Amino acid sequence: MSLLREIDRWFIDEVLPHEARYLALARRMTGNRDQAADLVHDAYTRLFRDEAWRAIDHPSAYVLRMVRNLAIQRMRRTKIVSFASIANLDELEQAVPAPDPFDRMVARHELRRLANAIRELPARCRDVMLLRRFEELPPREVAERLGLSLSTMEKRLARALVLLTKALQQEPTSSAQAPGSPARRKRS
Repeated sequence: MSLLREIDRWFIDEVLPHEARYLALARRMTGNRDQAADLVHDAYTRLFRDEAWRAIDHPSAYVLRMVRNLAIQRMRRTKIVSFASIANLDELEQAVPAPDPFDRMVARHELRRLANAIRELPARCRDVMLLRRFEELPPREVAERLGLSLSTMEKRLARALVLLTKALQQEPTSSAQAPGSPARRKRS
């Protein structure tokens, strides 16, 4: 019996090998080794809280973007920001590569798949999902708006997440595959 959860194995295989890149970016932003380590660990904490970690296609780019965003948030909260930190913002934009046209096309395709999967959810689960995850309302407010107990709201949200995860893990049918995908290339 393995002591590691699935997310732990994913983290070890997909995220942790790139830690040097995360730390280098964070050091450029903060100018301080300890603050850089704190930023990276904050990003890891948020990553572990993210229930949709399975849907992250490029974990290293995702974490780099998280580190960048956390650094910017910290700068905004700080009353005194060094000019070096501000100058590093342009450098950071180059450190996190912009998606190429193929990546953008695939992302749009995945977004359509997500929208379709959300439309296919049972209405009760869909309403809870939209209010909680997309409108980011607090759980109690979602429950009140829908006339549900907090427990029922949480169960419907959990059910919606399970159904979405299953729908998104399924291979798209050949007619719905992204252009340029391996199955499409074979027919060309």
